[in-house]
Amino acid sequence: MLSTLRPALPIAAPVMVGYFTVGATFGLTATQAGFGWLWPVVISLIQFAGAAQFMIIAMVAQGAALTEIALVVFLLNLRHVFYGLPFLNNRPRSLVGRILMIFWLTDETYSLLTTRTQTDPPPVQIAVGGLNYFSWAAGTLLGSIIGQLLPLQIDSFAFALSALFAILLTEQIRAHRSVVPLVAGGLAVLVIVPLEVSFGIGMFISGLAAIAVITLWHVLRPTPLNKGNSS
Repeated sequence: MLSTLRPALPIAAPVMVGYFTVGATFGLTATQAGFGWLWPVVISLIQFAGAAQFMIIAMVAQGAALTEIALVVFLLNLRHVFYGLPFLNNRPRSLVGRILMIFWLTDETYSLLTTRTQTDPPPVQIAVGGLNYFSWAAGTLLGSIIGQLLPLQIDSFAFALSALFAILLTEQIRAHRSVVPLVAGGLAVLVIVPLEVSFGIGMFISGLAAIAVITLWHVLRPTPLNKGNSS
């Protein structure tokens, strides 16, 4: 296990720091909304989807019905299908490895692993996902406990996830030497801003817009000629 964690830790470290901070923010938010210290930790352990978790807290606090919460969370997490299935093509072949990778795969973990100049062994990739998961859960636990003991204002932590996304976007552009991720993200924002829809539906629509741009780019980009073919 140590031989797997040793190379995985420096890869996961940037996301782990961000996850611990945002996870603590989630714990603080949930306790301030009256969830106590245990439920936020349980949600992080079984859900592990930052945006969806914050949405659950907000909707429960507003008295939303369980069916409404389930639908919004489903739509919010549906984006993982679009990049998760292609991501698994060259990933763990074992059933257990695939289950763990599916559960631990997040936007940030996906971006982190796909910006690597080399493909890490499947056990290392799984360990990266597991370390990020542990960091999120640990941050949630700490935030929940602190939220129970001290009345803190959490607005100052709200920038952490946005900053993390900005860093990962920059790494995607540098790794692939392409502005396609930036264009896709910009178009997704332009599509969703004029629409008056819920956050979950908005994430789903913007995700479709971004995927459409990336798919169109792959279809239309020129294919390099095979120099070995002289015919």
